[in-house]
Amino acid sequence: MKLAAKARTAVTAMADLAAFGEGLPVPLSQVAERQRLSLAFLEQIFGKLRRAGLVESQRGAQGGYVLAKAPGAISLAAIVDAVEEEVRSTACQPGAHMGCTGTSARCLTHQLWMDLDGHIEGWLQARTLADVGAAEREPAA
Repeated sequence: MKLAAKARTAVTAMADLAAFGEGLPVPLSQVAERQRLSLAFLEQIFGKLRRAGLVESQRGAQGGYVLAKAPGAISLAAIVDAVEEEVRSTACQPGAHMGCTGTSARCLTHQLWMDLDGHIEGWLQARTLADVGAAEREPAA
C-alpha cells in the first residue's frame, strides 16, 4: 500500500515547519529546498492546510507559514484529512452500491482490508508532528 503524494508531502512539509520554524514564519521556498519538494505543489497543499486551520500564513518580506497549533496537538491524521487524502486498502468505492468484486458482492478478504484501514487510521490519529521530530532524533537501531 502506498500513501498518496499529497499526504506524504503535507506531513513532510509540516514536520519541516515544526523542526525549523521555531514559531517564526517559514517561506515555502525554504521548505521546498530543504525537503526537495515542488514549490508549486507545496503552495496547493498549504492552501488546504490553511483552510483546515493547521497553519497560518503571514505576508510580507518576513512572511511564510507557521503552525497554528503546537506540534503535539497536530495529528498526522488531521494533516492527511486536510489534504483530502483517504487511506483505503479496499477496492470498494465509499458510498457506491458496487462491492469489491464489481458486483454487489464483497470479496473474500474485504473485512481484512477494512480492519487494516482501521489500524492505519488509529495509528495516524495517535501520532503527532512532535512524534515525527522525536523519531528523527532517536539513534537508528
